[in-house]
Amino acid sequence: TEWMWNSWREVRFEADGTFDAPTDSCAQRQCKWSADDNQVYIRWGSDGVHFVKPTKDEPVAGNMLKGKREDGERCEASFIKKELADEDLDFYEVLGLDEDAEGKEIKKAFRKLAIKYHPDKCSGKVEVEDYDEPIECATIMNRINLAYEVLGDEEKKILYDAGGMELVKQGVGDEGGGGGMDPFAALFGGGGRQQNRNRGQEAHVELGVSLEDMYNGNEVEARIQRRIVCRGCGPGKKHKPKCETCGRCPDEVKMVQRQMGPGMIVQQEERVASKEKCKTEDTALKTTIERGMADGSQIKFPRMSEQTPGQVPGDVIMTLKQKGHKTFKRDGKDLHMNLSITLKEALLGFSKTISHLDGHDVEIASKKITKPEQVKRLKGEGMPIHGVPSEFGDLLVKITVKMPTELTAEQQKALADIL
Repeated sequence: TEWMWNSWREVRFEADGTFDAPTDSCAQRQCKWSADDNQVYIRWGSDGVHFVKPTKDEPVAGNMLKGKREDGERCEASFIKKELADEDLDFYEVLGLDEDAEGKEIKKAFRKLAIKYHPDKCSGKVEVEDYDEPIECATIMNRINLAYEVLGDEEKKILYDAGGMELVKQGVGDEGGGGGMDPFAALFGGGGRQQNRNRGQEAHVELGVSLEDMYNGNEVEARIQRRIVCRGCGPGKKHKPKCETCGRCPDEVKMVQRQMGPGMIVQQEERVASKEKCKTEDTALKTTIERGMADGSQIKFPRMSEQTPGQVPGDVIMTLKQKGHKTFKRDGKDLHMNLSITLKEALLGFSKTISHLDGHDVEIASKKITKPEQVKRLKGEGMPIHGVPSEFGDLLVKITVKMPTELTAEQQKALADIL
């Protein structure tokens, strides 16, 4: 942004935190600016530190910076103009979408605009709604691409909805341009904001999964209640029906600057009331159970924990809890089951067929004498190996022999003669 300093000369607050003024110190790149919730700090090289505060929170005509130098001399500046950076735009407005738009709708809007403003179809300057002057087609196309780069990426969209481009930068590890959300963001373009690398806490949930799903794989869904930031419902926004269910957000932890002595400024954490709105949302967590996944396996849903303004949301960690099964019991890659046969079958042999977890038939047979508690191992009839689903563990069948409860005299004599 550009300001007229003390009715003297124009000065500029750059997005990278540089302060530019027609002095030797600034010409040597010694001038920097930063801000917290209370005021703006200008380190003006050999001219010392200046402390000023805007009279309005918006970059509009009539806004003033008023304050003093560290030696007590009064100073002020009047707002001239702000150069709008592409990342300062509302990306939903760029694509002509409502804040609730999701994947398919976002992609459809992008494709439509990309065709309209493609270099082969649009050149020079064109009139755009809500803009006073014509805009270059190339500029519009760049904005469309940037908007889709963020909103078309699920993780970036979550961050953008929770805290705009500043949170996107924090979330993807971009070290440039600062971070956090401070009250002077709209005035100065964000470069001098103090970085807020806070990350929300992880949330842990459990999901019961059937043995059939562990064997075959399946798409499953869990639902959680979580707090989200109401996009488009904060201060200065037009009232919308969807905002009626929104309430107060938790307090935010921000970095503020305190003067500890002449030319000495330190950063401190401070908890402040949030100006944003939040609500509780029912959220679906959809995931794929891969064949052979183990009981206790964890699946991470990045950025899907509760949201707090100015804070990168934590992850949701889902732990799979295998449900019991009426026939099979799992032990790692192997399956166990019990099979009951009669005394006759134990002595003369048997053949039985069971239905496996995917419905295929498995024959369990013996032509020899089977002892009680004997275990038969069927190679390759256990669980699929996770990561190598073409390989399987074994099925171990424990044989239980049902003994007759009584014998007739004739049966006793026959057995005595045979044995």
